[in-house]
Amino acid sequence: MMVGFIIIIIFHFAYNKGTIFGQNAIRKYLMLFNALWRGKRMEYMLSCMWTKGTALHKMARSLPEMSNVLQRSHLLSSEMVHFVHQLAYYTTFEVMECSWDLLEKALGQSSNLDEVIDAHNEFIETLVKRALLDERSKDLLTQLRAIYDRIVEFQNIQNKLYLQAVAEKEARTGYEDEIKERSKKGLYGITKSEEQREMQRRQKFTKSILPDIEAKLKIVSQSYQEMVKTFLLQLSCSQDQALQFLSVRLDFNEHYKRKDSRLGAHLTFQHKRLSVQS
Repeated sequence: MMVGFIIIIIFHFAYNKGTIFGQNAIRKYLMLFNALWRGKRMEYMLSCMWTKGTALHKMARSLPEMSNVLQRSHLLSSEMVHFVHQLAYYTTFEVMECSWDLLEKALGQSSNLDEVIDAHNEFIETLVKRALLDERSKDLLTQLRAIYDRIVEFQNIQNKLYLQAVAEKEARTGYEDEIKERSKKGLYGITKSEEQREMQRRQKFTKSILPDIEAKLKIVSQSYQEMVKTFLLQLSCSQDQALQFLSVRLDFNEHYKRKDSRLGAHLTFQHKRLSVQS
């Protein structure tokens, strides 16, 4: 409901200059819309990657040498899906829906237009602050965008893996079909030179293409985890308790906490801040 409200406000302002919403409010609604759009784009990308990952696992039955690459890709994809979904839940429900509920109550208690405007201004300010879009959350937003960049980079790598796997599977299937077709005609299945070319192509796929993709996946995975860890530390140092809880939920299995003791819940806010600065 809240997302629809933002879209209605933007389009209403575009066609009706006499609206009570000022330029500053519209600018903040656009900021929220862009943040939501970016998050949905990440969800869509990860959904497409998950579909391709399923297809790759099916192809792995005839290309068993892909197992290590697929395992690393699946783990990274699962981490990203969890991160994006939890962040989307936080933004949509804990920030927007809860703030909307408070706005409805404030509007119900308002007795004049000034109180309505004040309630709305407080509403939009709360949204911007808790959605990490205000000036004080600049570092958090920068870190979040860097994490999104890693997701895009991961998508490019997986697309390359998918195309290479499809090409390899088709080449092997064509090679086997050619042998069967020649055998039916009473000819030799394959010549020695053709067999050597086939072996060279398979070796290139196994010893060159797959290791190169796996190395790129490893780099992206390490970079992504470091960025998420920094993001969690920044959240845990926030004075907003909701952001502290978001840090805990994003690290639900304490994967990052085991890597960095600074994420321990027992640290005070001041100690955490000093820890991050160091």
